[in-house]
Amino acid sequence: MSLLFLFCLLLPSFNYVSSQNYPYDSTCNCTSISSNGNICLQYTCVTIKHVPKCFPGRSIAITENGLMKSLSHLKKGDRVLVMNKDNTLMYEPIEGFIHLKRDGLFDFLLINIKIDDHKNTTTSLFISLNHLIFLADDAELKSAIFASQLHVGDRIKYLHNNQIVAAKIESIYLTKEEGFYAPLTPSGTIIIDNVVVSNYATVSNHQLAHYVMNIYRWWIHLFGSNESNENVHWALQLIERIVKWYGIEKFSQTSTFDGVFQVSGFL
Repeated sequence: MSLLFLFCLLLPSFNYVSSQNYPYDSTCNCTSISSNGNICLQYTCVTIKHVPKCFPGRSIAITENGLMKSLSHLKKGDRVLVMNKDNTLMYEPIEGFIHLKRDGLFDFLLINIKIDDHKNTTTSLFISLNHLIFLADDAELKSAIFASQLHVGDRIKYLHNNQIVAAKIESIYLTKEEGFYAPLTPSGTIIIDNVVVSNYATVSNHQLAHYVMNIYRWWIHLFGSNESNENVHWALQLIERIVKWYGIEKFSQTSTFDGVFQVSGFL
């Protein structure tokens, strides 16, 4: 095991074969077909680690002045909307980016969401397949699941009219977007595309990830962070050695992403 599992910067991923010769790292098979046998309704995919990513540059955060701001324009120090463990909405500064890459096409899950009691309101979340996200019934943000574990019909925490409500997942697709960004906040949460998500990925224990990342927060508060760094900071590699020595499997209620996920289809 590795502490790098705690961070989006080592997310498992899969890349499209393209004219830029991106390596293709996943295998997908149709597991549900239509009654006439002509349309695949759901794919099951297996992927391996390769390119790190969290959210694409087009994903939106909400800043303190009420403006919607894409992650590609977000800067260290910008105050963004988060939700703490008491389910309180508040604004916190971006402490830095765990990592980011502005250029290049990368694959994400596109999750289409419909707000309960608002049948005509459908929105979308772009997220890496093993990024941590909170379900609607997780009252104290004590647990989180990988985005890859979401299914059609699941309900997640959604911001609507300045309140957190339950929103139902209507469909899940694979798509590709420009860049990847992993913003870091003091609470370890952030609202992206109006959905409450964790800052962390790959290890299912959000609280453990938040605790260990305090070491990195201490580092960037003293020495600053590189806002254009797509690589692993050496301080994180040092933390990795410590946790690897201790053994992350010793922590209860912790699992790691197994590389298997389901989607409704492809875009």
